[in-house]
Amino acid sequence: MSRLHIPGTPGLLRTINDRAALELLLDSGPMTRSQIGDLTGVSRPTSSQIVARLEAAGLIESTGAVQGARGPQAVTYAARTDVVVGLALDVLPRGVQASVVDARGTVLGSADVPTSEDRTAVSDVRAAWDAACADAGVPTTRVGAVVAGVQAAADPSTGDLWLVGDLPGWPRLAVRSLLEQEFDVPVRIENDVNLATIAERDAGRCAEESFSLLWIGGGIGLGTLIDGRLHHGATGAAGELGYLPVPITVREYDDHSLNLQDLVGGRRFEELAARHGVPGDGYADYLAAMVAAPDSPEVVALVEDFGRRIATVIQPVVAVVEPHLVVLGGPTCIAGGQRLADVTRSHLTDTEQGVAAIVPTMVPLAPVLRGAQAVVAADVRSLLLDRVSTHLTDHGSHPAPVQTVRVGAVTSGASAPSRSG
Repeated sequence: MSRLHIPGTPGLLRTINDRAALELLLDSGPMTRSQIGDLTGVSRPTSSQIVARLEAAGLIESTGAVQGARGPQAVTYAARTDVVVGLALDVLPRGVQASVVDARGTVLGSADVPTSEDRTAVSDVRAAWDAACADAGVPTTRVGAVVAGVQAAADPSTGDLWLVGDLPGWPRLAVRSLLEQEFDVPVRIENDVNLATIAERDAGRCAEESFSLLWIGGGIGLGTLIDGRLHHGATGAAGELGYLPVPITVREYDDHSLNLQDLVGGRRFEELAARHGVPGDGYADYLAAMVAAPDSPEVVALVEDFGRRIATVIQPVVAVVEPHLVVLGGPTCIAGGQRLADVTRSHLTDTEQGVAAIVPTMVPLAPVLRGAQAVVAADVRSLLLDRVSTHLTDHGSHPAPVQTVRVGAVTSGASAPSRSG
């Protein structure tokens, strides 16, 4: 049987080459023409043509020169990651945390923007956009994508919000469409705990193909990666554990919690902290006391009580998902640290439901914002690579014989053996 050859047009092959070279520069940093040619598998004349096209498109720039073993110095080229940037947002009850990031995920600037009583989704994004770009020294017109973390279930297909937490001023329907029409860039609205799960993955959980992040603060939620992919559910509400009724076994130590939010949410935590004599007045004070005196009898008693409750919350997760790992995140779990994780595991083992490990989070600071940064950086990278084909389409391509071109491991077979850019 003869091999099937799929011919490629010269324009398509140029796009494949140019995208491969730009990806290489994004991943590996500055390179010379010859290095680009060697690593993409094209000839040096073709490599020079690739560099010329990318430079003309404003996607790369010369950054200096290096001395080779023989001959004159060679110019090095780097991807221009300032061409398009992304805006990452963590939308909070009383403000918005914002960052501007480039295609490599580098944070160029950040801002904490307080909100007014008459806040809206548009005003929140606009204020954060302006402040973060000003801090980064980047024109606001360079923002090409937005990712916003919110305290709500976000439907990935419609952008609608439901099971909303503390999110004043934001509409519930068609939020994404509203923002995209206003700002004329792609917008992602994502559940805050899901973004914290992405941040956890990028912080060092990559070896775990499946893990769940249990977030406990004022409210509770769950983010889960299954086979390396974030699980949203049919309408984005996967992980909304707070609405589950408590099992009857909880009556042994709690006779007035109706659901899991009642069992471990912020109000119950305050009540338990006061009951065990932890010093302070309110949620923030109790967290501070846990961190300041983790070995005090009051804190030890609180952690023991709370770990038993967390084990109850984790039981349905283990039964249905059976993740390799459960990570404890959110303000309450961060304050409890390793001791809270150990106590929780001990109580979960008593239920005859084992789990590989229960561990404290690796991302105690700004996890939602860091997750948004990772997602929008990937979006910006795609936008930057898409500009390769856009530039070729806008400027046309000269006729050339159909050819065989190898780009890395990708080969397009055709009739003519020669290579061109």
